[in-house]
Amino acid sequence: MIFVGVLSFMWVSCLLLLLWGGAVLAQEAPVAGGPFCPIVFQVPERPVVDVETEEGDTYLNADSIDLTEKGISHLTGSVEMSTDTWQARADNAVYNDPGSFVDLSGDVKFWEESLFLSGDGAHIDVEDSTATVSSAEYYLHDSDARGRADELFIDPGTLTSGKGMSFTTCAPENGGGIEENFWRISARELHLNHDTDRGSGRNIVLKIKDIPVFYAPYFTFPLSRERKSGFLAPGIGKNSHGGVETRLPYYWNIAPNMDATITPRVLANSGVMGMLEFRYIRTGGEGRVNLEYLPGDVGFDDRDRSMLNIELTQSFLGRGRLYVDYNQASDPEYLEDFGTDLAISSTRYLPRRADVTYRGRNWNVLGRLHSYQIVDQSIRVTSRPYKNLPRLQFRYRPLSGNKKINLDLRTDFTYFDRTGETGVTVDVTGFRADLYPTISYPIRTQAAFLVPRVGVRFTQYELDKQGPFKKSPNRTLPIVSVDSGVFLERDFRMRDRDFQHTLEPRLFYLYVPHEDQNDLPVFDSSVFNLDYNALFRENRFSGYDRIGDTNQVTLALGSRLVNRDTGKQLASLQVAQSFYLEDQDVIRQILGAQGELVDIGIPENDLLSPLIVEAGANLRDDLTLGAEIYWDINDRLTRKMALTAQYNPEGSKVINLAYRVRRAATGQIRRTPTDIEQSDVSFSWPLTDKLNTVGRWNYAVSEGRTLDLFFGVEYEGCCFAIKAVGRRFLSNLEGDFNTGFFLQLELKGLGSIGQRTVDLLNQAIPGYGDSLPLQ
Repeated sequence: MIFVGVLSFMWVSCLLLLLWGGAVLAQEAPVAGGPFCPIVFQVPERPVVDVETEEGDTYLNADSIDLTEKGISHLTGSVEMSTDTWQARADNAVYNDPGSFVDLSGDVKFWEESLFLSGDGAHIDVEDSTATVSSAEYYLHDSDARGRADELFIDPGTLTSGKGMSFTTCAPENGGGIEENFWRISARELHLNHDTDRGSGRNIVLKIKDIPVFYAPYFTFPLSRERKSGFLAPGIGKNSHGGVETRLPYYWNIAPNMDATITPRVLANSGVMGMLEFRYIRTGGEGRVNLEYLPGDVGFDDRDRSMLNIELTQSFLGRGRLYVDYNQASDPEYLEDFGTDLAISSTRYLPRRADVTYRGRNWNVLGRLHSYQIVDQSIRVTSRPYKNLPRLQFRYRPLSGNKKINLDLRTDFTYFDRTGETGVTVDVTGFRADLYPTISYPIRTQAAFLVPRVGVRFTQYELDKQGPFKKSPNRTLPIVSVDSGVFLERDFRMRDRDFQHTLEPRLFYLYVPHEDQNDLPVFDSSVFNLDYNALFRENRFSGYDRIGDTNQVTLALGSRLVNRDTGKQLASLQVAQSFYLEDQDVIRQILGAQGELVDIGIPENDLLSPLIVEAGANLRDDLTLGAEIYWDINDRLTRKMALTAQYNPEGSKVINLAYRVRRAATGQIRRTPTDIEQSDVSFSWPLTDKLNTVGRWNYAVSEGRTLDLFFGVEYEGCCFAIKAVGRRFLSNLEGDFNTGFFLQLELKGLGSIGQRTVDLLNQAIPGYGDSLPLQ
């Protein structure tokens, strides 16, 4: 079915081009990479002038020169004509001195810096160095393009124009294969302006393999990769909600540091959507605005729908930085209907955030406004995130250094609000201040480190809506930790290669006394995901509402194998486990519907954390293996596992295999425990040097359903490239699927037709890297 859909969209694209009456093709942005593949075009050796020519001089040479009256000379046999900027060669020539022109005939050839051409005859104006060539064939060095013309006018270095003229970047008849004359444009008049790097023409016809597929009374196209204003080639695609869609983007090159793309998007099942992307770059900052607006969505009860995203960064005063991220969707279903994958379609809320940061010599400050638009209305009101209106963080480190007393003060002042949310009978809102001064004395050498640290965390609340809590509860807790480690290494030689093997034991001690925190609300605390680094954190909770009590020792052992000749790490292993000397009593809770604390349950206290093992191997240049295993010794089950393998023998050849398991731990704040078991296979594999296949199958083993499936074919030629991808993915957590087709065709030197697939493939296929990049 995917192949049938791809073929259908290829015909739709041809029909769209036929209906596209007048157009301008634009280059959206410079693209990295070299020029097109060299055309199989033999340019004859350029004549060499043995005498020095000054600007304005013209040099003529021939086997025979016949001087006649009235300043007319006849030259025959190997005629060569040269100036300081161009040269010409022909069998015969007539030089008219009074008229300052030369007529060349018989196998005419013409060379200048950016152009070579040949023809039956030429009329050259010596005074202004222009030429008119009949029955001409030309080749442009810079754009690697060629063509023919009944009559071609040349103003060297500035303009090439002709009548009955064609243009292509494909190989000529002697090029061979599918590349041979794959496409060309023909025009009654065609102009190639080398000053503006643009081509333009009237009564343009585009032919693919001699079949006309596009006509325009007027048409322009880029001769280089510089950004140019104009219409981009149309986009074609399909999704389950909007149906078949077409796009006709217009690119506006406003300034060297500013541009915009305005796109009408015609959706067969919904109507016409307007899309705007505005971008700018300035000293110390950049920004992007994306706006989508669909009036009267036919498939959504004729309601207007829209999406807005604003993201910008700007530095100021040398050390200051402003960051803004604003998102607004018209309705909860917008992302589900128009999102491109499960991650976007299943977005639960959209962030709105503004940060102002400033860094001093030994201090920094952050001011933040942070709120959300709730997209998933099924989220319990009491599980929705709080707004930070505002948050102020300040850090001061007056003393720091090795084998010295280090002082560190971290503060956080935040007002938490959730007004405007419906369904909350009694909510809890208010102000929280958190201060955490610490003192440490790090001792670090090349072979070992020891970092003792002592701190006191003080947290004060001032609640506006109290719920079941006091108006001004507070908490004071000391925190003591000692982190230490040793770095051991040995060098050895095997099979004429030098290696280094390391052994890196680490010991971490943490003590936080128990304090009953049931009288404190929960604004932003949740449990950190279990991983290797989590065993070395001072708090098992994020945020500052809950400080986990503990008396624990964490043992870890790391080891690495390194090739000393290349510096490449061949293998690594990390093993870690925590030993709890006392029970942990601070339970995991959430706020209930009436603002009360609800215990969502944890297992009985265990003496040991899960055993965490992380390993990687690159023993072969083409094979990378990875493994993460979190073994819960107490429950005798694998809490988390990820096995990955990547085979990358060369360049664009890559196969990825992954198997992931996660057993949800009970007691996760604001999350429903869910077990996950998935397999993931993806690949990018060339069948020939120009034909490539791509694909992915992401399967939920525990649920027995496919999460994401696509397959595509890419062809990369010298003068054209095509990518066709068919895809079916889970669009929401309720189990609905979205099916889409993506087609991108590029006629190199003109532009591309269809939707870009590069972002999809880069995200879904590790190591893909757009192996066949469309220009």
